[in-house]
Amino acid sequence: MFAARDVFRMFTTGVALITTAGRTGPNVMAAEWTFNVSYNPFLISIHIEEGEATHASIVETGEFGVSMCAEEQVVAMAFAGHFTGSETDKMSNELFETVPATKIKAPLIRGSLFTAECRVVQRVEMGDHTAFVGEVVAFAVEGERKPIVLHRGARHLGPRIDRGTKVAVAVTPSKAARGATVTVDGELSAPERGMKDVLIALRDGDGNELARAAAQTDRGGFFSANLQVPPDVAPGRHVVAARFGDAEGRARLELA
Repeated sequence: MFAARDVFRMFTTGVALITTAGRTGPNVMAAEWTFNVSYNPFLISIHIEEGEATHASIVETGEFGVSMCAEEQVVAMAFAGHFTGSETDKMSNELFETVPATKIKAPLIRGSLFTAECRVVQRVEMGDHTAFVGEVVAFAVEGERKPIVLHRGARHLGPRIDRGTKVAVAVTPSKAARGATVTVDGELSAPERGMKDVLIALRDGDGNELARAAAQTDRGGFFSANLQVPPDVAPGRHVVAARFGDAEGRARLELA
C-alpha cells in the first residue's frame, strides 16, 4: 500500500541550495522544488514551507540566491535539508564554501552547477508552501558539472536516451471534409535529420493509398506540407502517414 510520501518520491527533479541573509544572518536550505519558469525575463520559482527560516528571510529581504546542486554536493544537500536555520547555523559547516553575490546580500555556494541571484517579483500561496518567483539579476556558471537527480533518493544523470530513427506527425484539422486541404506537421528524429525528404500519404482503413505529398526537413528535422484530400474518398477514419526510410509516423484523420 503506497502512502502519499511514496508517490511524492516518484517525481524526478533537481535540487538547489537556497541562500538568504536576513536579520538572523546567512542561511542555506535544500529546495527540491526549484524551477525556471520564464526565459524573458529570466524567472526562477522556489517553493518553501511557511515555517522554514528561509521563508521568513525571503519575506524580510525580498531576495534569495540559488545554487543548483552538483553531484559533489550530495552530502551538503542532505545536511542543508535535514536541519533548520532556526536552530542550527548551517553555514558554519565547511561543506558550504561561499562566494559573494554581486547584486544581492545573500552568499552563493561554490562548486554548484550554476548560481543565480534573484529578487522577488511575485509571491503565491500554494497549499502548505509559498511560491517565491524571483527575477534573476545575475548568474554564473563555474564549469561543466553534473546535476543531482532526485528520484527515490539522489541519483546520477544517466546517458542521453537514443531515440533512433523515428517520425512523429500530426494533421490539422484532424476532422475535415472530403476535398479539403489539410496541413501535415512532423518531426524526424535521426542521427542525420536535416534536409531529408519525407513521403506523406493518405490511406484508408485497409491501407490503400488515396493521396500523397512530399516534404523536406529543415536543419532541426521539422517538416510541414499541405495534403489535398480527394473529394470522392469514403467518409470515416483515415490515416496520414509520413515515411523516411523504414521509419513511419501516423496520425488519425476523420473525413466527413
